[in-house]
Amino acid sequence: MEMFRGSATLYILLSAYNGAKYIAEQIESIGAQSLTDWVLIVRDDGSADSTVRIVEELTRMDGRVRLLRDGRGNLGPVASFGALLEWASARGAAYVALSDQDDVWKADKLERQLALLMAHEAAVGLDHPTLVHSDLAVVSDDLQPIHPSYLRRQRLEHLAVDPLRRLLVQNFVTGCTAVFNGALLRAVTPVPPVVMHDWWLAQCAAATGSILFVEEATVLYRQHEANVLGSRGALRMYADALRRPADQWARDAHHLAASREQACILATRLRELPSGSRVDARRLELVGGFCEALRDGRSPLGQLREVRRLGVRPRSLTYPLFFYLRILCGVPPGSESSRQL
Repeated sequence: MEMFRGSATLYILLSAYNGAKYIAEQIESIGAQSLTDWVLIVRDDGSADSTVRIVEELTRMDGRVRLLRDGRGNLGPVASFGALLEWASARGAAYVALSDQDDVWKADKLERQLALLMAHEAAVGLDHPTLVHSDLAVVSDDLQPIHPSYLRRQRLEHLAVDPLRRLLVQNFVTGCTAVFNGALLRAVTPVPPVVMHDWWLAQCAAATGSILFVEEATVLYRQHEANVLGSRGALRMYADALRRPADQWARDAHHLAASREQACILATRLRELPSGSRVDARRLELVGGFCEALRDGRSPLGQLREVRRLGVRPRSLTYPLFFYLRILCGVPPGSESSRQL
């Protein structure tokens, strides 16, 4: 593994919330990485359990582990990771990895992903925003195997060619697997009020640079009663939708409206990037076009035609059908910011 250039440091960012049960095991797996040149920054998001005490003990055992005390209390996962990303950006981080509090990393995770990222940088330049993600192995709370591939279980896939058309409506990048460079960090910060921080990262990477993929699982993705999202599996999701179609219909409407809002935020961010940023005009037109396609006042049929023309759609045979039907039945009104774009 090529060492970092100069004094560049990899910052691993972890937002913790009531994670006392599993956080020590996760940090120990980070400590066991084959790549050792890193600093782990843990931000506690207002835990009521012994999370802070456990992390404080681990900082005394390993000087690479540090607790961020910013006095901002509970922000929620998106804003908490946003605070961490902005902290790293302010310090000129060259490389960043994200970590959840309850998983376990395989020992070669960072080494494999940084090797791929740095090889890509050598080909396209350090100023090219680049993100590397991987698959995950789904496991139980005691790390017993459930499924070897999170992406297959969820009927998701990494899209190597033109990923932005899918990422505008469906995320396939799991944040706890992501490693990315300083160029992407500068593009995503400050983090706006988006649906999820990893979706925002993926969209910005697809719009301004590259997304690379390690097919093998680098993370044991622990499933337990307190997962924020977790891996329910596509079949269970389909079954739940059939049992409670009205609830699913409402969720689809909310997701479509949120997709539009986030696309409008992304369009604004792309236009505000420094003049030296090399954003492909076609990608900027795609993001702005999707935002415009679903604007208020446009007929549902007109919205559908424009979305199909743009080629924006989720994966699988069934999802696009429901996606198009949801558009025909009406997208919930947008915010004032989206109406102005």
